Parts: sequence; C-alpha cells; structure tokens
Amino acid sequence: MSEAIEKNIKEIMSLPGLQKVKDEVKALVTYLEHGATRKEAGLSQTANISNHLIFTGNPGTGKTTVARILAKIFRELGVISGGKLIEITRSDLVVAQKGETATKAADIFNSAIDNVLFIDEAYTLVKADDPNDYGQEAIDELLKYMEDYRDRLVVIVAGYDKEMHSFINANAGLSSRFKRTILFEDYQGNELYQIFYKFCKDNQYMLQNDASTTLRTCCAKIITICGDKYSNGRDVRRFFESCLEQQALRLSKKENKTKMDLMMIKTADLENAIKIFS
Repeated sequence: MSEAIEKNIKEIMSLPGLQKVKDEVKALVTYLEHGATRKEAGLSQTANISNHLIFTGNPGTGKTTVARILAKIFRELGVISGGKLIEITRSDLVVAQKGETATKAADIFNSAIDNVLFIDEAYTLVKADDPNDYGQEAIDELLKYMEDYRDRLVVIVAGYDKEMHSFINANAGLSSRFKRTILFEDYQGNELYQIFYKFCKDNQYMLQNDASTTLRTCCAKIITICGDKYSNGRDVRRFFESCLEQQALRLSKKENKTKMDLMMIKTADLENAIKIFS
C-alpha cells in the first residue's frame, strides 16, 4: 500500500464511529490493490466488480466526507486519473423543459469524467407519480455515461436507506451497475462527544476539565431533543456553535480577557446552550 493511500485510509479511520463504513472501505481498497498486483504479475485480474457505490443513511453521517477521501484513494489506485469529487443534487440536473435536462446533465457528467461524481439525495430524480417531471432524462443520461466511460468515471449516489432502494429499483440499468451499498449508521452520544472535541481542536477551543461529564449528558440530550429530525454531525455542529455564542456572552462581561479565556468552553456554556437547543 502506497504512503498516499495509507494516509487517506488513516483519515477515514480517524473519523468518529462509522465502523461498518471503515470495514467496507478497507475491503474495497484491499480488493482493488489485489487486482492491480495480479495485473503487474501478468495475471488476469480478479473478477471485475463495479466501483460505483450507494451510500445510504441519514443526514450528517459523513457520506460526503468519505466520498471525498475515496476519490483520492481511487486516483492513487489508478481507477481514475483526476481524483476530484464532483458534488451535485437534483437541482443541478433537472430543468422544467423537455429535453433540456438531458443536455444539462450531459454537461455536468462530462465535467466529472476521470473523477468521482457524487449525487446526493439521488432518489429525488425518480418521481413516478409525476408524468411531467424530467428526472428520468437525467437518469437515462447517467446510465449512458456510466457505460460509455465505465473505465473513467466512478459514480456514488447517496440518500436515505428506504428511498435509495426505490431509486435503484426504478430502473434495471441502475441495479446492474450499483452492486455495493455502504450503510452510514447514526452517531450515538459518545460519537457526538468525539465530534464536539474535534470541532474544538480544529477551531482552537478547549473544554474545561470538569465540563467533560456535562458534555456527554448534552450529547445524549441532542439525540432526544431532535427525535425524528436528528441530523447527526449537523446537530452537534449546531450545538457547538451555540456553545460558542454562550461563551461570547459570558466573556462580554469580563474585562482583560486572556488567550485562555478566549479558548475555554466552560460547563455553564454547555448548560446554557443545551437549554435553548431545538
């Protein structure tokens, strides 16, 4: 395994939670490396598998982050030459006029050749109950590009688990091309706790020592408060930003603030932030 691939694998492994995702990524990379080794030895490569992927799971579970790192890994493995992640949604593809969607989609898909195309909420392209919707044009164009550029384009489609099953089943061409699904499970309280700490590190903040237990309690409350609208990492980011606001309010009453004051998040900041969190 090259140093660059190891670095990217370590980046994925360092993400909070996502153990099943990490196992799937390691298995995929190992398989692709094995095929490359056989090719270098003059042997036929192992059975050709599709590199296209389905990411299922709720919002805020790291799907885009993992896709971005995978794009770099695919480049290092020689699957694609570019290694960029081209992120799009339905609004980037579908136009209200007949025939226009296919043209617009083709332009976007052309820009993704030699890279990874990431279609978030891909299931929204399928609206079987609306005969005037042109999402099917985008799907037809996508299938064409996946066939014509099967050695130069990797496609990752993402969305809620149930809805993505409906998307794949909407067209036999989709089910034959997307053969690997990776489930991104919801974060639990301890994983939100780790994400909060990462936000602190990345933004030059510190958590007061005696606030650790309070933070764990708050992370559990975040999941309960959000209920069916729970958005994982997005929600803990909102909570983190609320804590920063509470810190700013607290420090606004203090004169001669030190560098440590500006960095420190205290128990009171957490408690006040969770009181107003919704």
